[in-house]
Amino acid sequence: MTLHNDKSPGIKTTHPKQVVNDSTNGQLMKVGRRVFLAGVIATASGCQNIIRRGQSPDELSLTQRVDDKAESTKYIGDVCGIYGLNFAKVDGIGLAVGLGGSGSAAKPNLQREQVIRSLSTKKNVADPSALVASTNTEVVAITGMLPPGIRKGEFFDLKINALNGTDATSIENGMILQTRMQVMANLGGGIKKGNATGLARGRVLVDSLFESRQDQPNQLKGVVLGGGKAIEDRPLGLSVRGENVSTRTTRLMAHAINERFTMINLAGRKGVAEAKTNRDITLVVPENYRGNVGRYLGVIRNIVYGETATDRVNRMEQLDREIGEPSKAAESAIRLEALGNEGIPALKRALRHHDLEVQFHAAQALAYSGQPDGIDVLKKSAKEEPAFRWNALAALSSLDDLAAASALADLIHVQSAETRYGAFRALRERSPGDPLVAGDWLAGDFYLHEVSSDSEPMLHFSRSKRPEIVVFGDHQTVSNEFLHVESGLTVRANGDETVTITRYTTGDDGGKVVCSNRVGDVLRNLAKMGYGYGPLLKMFRAAKQSDQLNTRLVVNAVPKLGRTYSPDGDEIPSEKSKKYAASNVPEMFRTGNSRKSTIKRLDESFVGETKNEIEDQKESRWSKMMGWIAGDE
Repeated sequence: MTLHNDKSPGIKTTHPKQVVNDSTNGQLMKVGRRVFLAGVIATASGCQNIIRRGQSPDELSLTQRVDDKAESTKYIGDVCGIYGLNFAKVDGIGLAVGLGGSGSAAKPNLQREQVIRSLSTKKNVADPSALVASTNTEVVAITGMLPPGIRKGEFFDLKINALNGTDATSIENGMILQTRMQVMANLGGGIKKGNATGLARGRVLVDSLFESRQDQPNQLKGVVLGGGKAIEDRPLGLSVRGENVSTRTTRLMAHAINERFTMINLAGRKGVAEAKTNRDITLVVPENYRGNVGRYLGVIRNIVYGETATDRVNRMEQLDREIGEPSKAAESAIRLEALGNEGIPALKRALRHHDLEVQFHAAQALAYSGQPDGIDVLKKSAKEEPAFRWNALAALSSLDDLAAASALADLIHVQSAETRYGAFRALRERSPGDPLVAGDWLAGDFYLHEVSSDSEPMLHFSRSKRPEIVVFGDHQTVSNEFLHVESGLTVRANGDETVTITRYTTGDDGGKVVCSNRVGDVLRNLAKMGYGYGPLLKMFRAAKQSDQLNTRLVVNAVPKLGRTYSPDGDEIPSEKSKKYAASNVPEMFRTGNSRKSTIKRLDESFVGETKNEIEDQKESRWSKMMGWIAGDE
């Protein structure tokens, strides 16, 4: 199903052609614009009133008021909360195999029995009890966080923990056998398992690979990048507050949303919103907002319903003025974005403002409205202002315009690791087939991308979304002193721009390969010998610490929550700054591994939340039990 912003012609805000002289000081133009707009909208309203008789509630005009006596602007967000915006926690108990003796025999408990029952359904497991008793395996707790708007078949990260009291020494490189993931609800003082909403499987990367701590507990916790797979769409929608809400009102709000957004499916074009009951409106996310669901819901909340033609003209003029004020630019821009085509002229005018904050918010709103005018501003914001960077990159990725792809490609050449990797991910999400970001799936374990870059050579390992190594710069090399030795493997630089890789196995020499000293070639040849993401990250981190790597090594160059915009241009803005720059991190760059990030996301006032969603964030008895089982502090 392809989703689109509604590009159907709307009510234009084109200024009437007038001839004025300098002595009028623009007053005639201002009056003329207001009269013209009021006339056009009133005419449109009049035409709709003529054909209103016999219409269904879903065909109600935007200009029809819910309450004729109400004079204040009615934003959908004033009367609706949002459900499905938070990261939904799912849990499972599974088995890590292939641990080479670092696991432990599972102790008799409910978790062991659960794993045995699950393994009994698998045709390729002959003796489940013997398997969980092996020191080559380990029973583990698995947690995933389903992101907002995730669809069936999409992937999410997993957090893996050995159980409390285990005798295992490490779960490094363990393979999680396929496990069903469920939502565990605390209902009536008891634990209730929900329906399976995901599947888990994949290779474990222990925390010690990514952190300075190398103690044993970090060998018993880890992640599987992109190891969760959703088996159903996650619902997203609006919950209408209040006791006495009519179905007519709910349908009027759904109609207002569908005036702004439509989608195309096999049945043709239809709106993204559907009023299910007098209190429930379901939503579908348009494709260009898939990387920033929070932005989409912010626009939804700022759509107005039941507005007269005169009120609409007055509100548009007010927004046109307020977007020029830095303190009001973010809110005004998203409200102009909610207007659709009618808000575009004011957003384009704001691009000429002297303040970067105003320009950025206008450019972002234009991008999600399908307008390329702000591409240069977004590129500059991503390059120069850390507080705007991630939203600017996500906005560029949303645009179906060659200039946007070109801007992202240019940002891959800058010095900042955040900007380079962020631009790479945004371009890959936008155009996975683009030769610049094309990659290969190696060793059945990770993606390798070799990206041409004019800036300092950089090697990046991811810690979210998927196991991914990105080599920025075609000619980065290991040093002439490069030497890595471990059981069964030796990698040695020969001093003549070549490297010899020798693998030893029981009974024979295993194999020997000579390749160039280019980092990309070394990675590819090691992958052919079966070395996956975790061992390669460990190898190259050790090489960097020993100054045996002629490149910059970066792990997890992703955004930090709470970053603010400082008008003084500080790289690390003061916490006292009140100029917040769209403080949410777009879903394109976010993970659900941090509980803090989940709560932070819910607290954002421009998106809103419902009471039930906040209650869902509280620790249930199941969550507390899972934390105790996994040995969490």
